[in-house]
Amino acid sequence: MSTNRRFCAPLIVMVGMIIAMVGFAAPANAAPYVPQPTVSVSDQTPTAGSSLTFCGADFLPGETVTIGLDNGTTYPSVVADKGGAFCTTIVLGASLTGTHTLTATGTTSGRTASIKITVAGVTASTGGLAFTGPAVIGVGALGGLLLVGGAMMVLEGRRRKVNA
Repeated sequence: MSTNRRFCAPLIVMVGMIIAMVGFAAPANAAPYVPQPTVSVSDQTPTAGSSLTFCGADFLPGETVTIGLDNGTTYPSVVADKGGAFCTTIVLGASLTGTHTLTATGTTSGRTASIKITVAGVTASTGGLAFTGPAVIGVGALGGLLLVGGAMMVLEGRRRKVNA
C-alpha cells in the first residue's frame, strides 16, 4: 500500500465518524418560558393565633386561588387580579406550632406555589434550584470520537516507512 493511501485511510475514517455524529445529532429544543407562580408571607416566624399577609404572583388573571395549610386547614379562596397577583390576610390557629407549609393552588390552571412558616421562632427555608438537566452527552461523544480519530492518525503516521 502506498504512503498516500495509508495516510488517507485514517482521515477518511475520521471524516466518516464526524459525518455520522452530525447525522445522528438531535436539534436543541427549549420549552417556552412560563413564569412559575410564587408566594410570600409577611412573617415567616409568626406566633400561634396571629395573622399574616399571604401574597402570590404569576397565577392566571382572574383565577380563583385556594389557600391551605399542610395540616388540612383551608382558608377562604381569593381571586387573582388582571396581573395574576393576590394578597390576603390569614389568621393562624391558636394551637398551631411547629413548621408548616402554606400552599396556594389555582383552580383552573392547577398551578401551585408554597412557602414554609415556622410557628414559635424556628427559621424556615423556601424552595431550591431548578434542575436544568445534562446537555453534554452529544458534545462528549463527539470529543471521544475526535480523540479516537487523532490516535488512529498518530499510529498510522508511525507505521509509514521512509524510502531513501
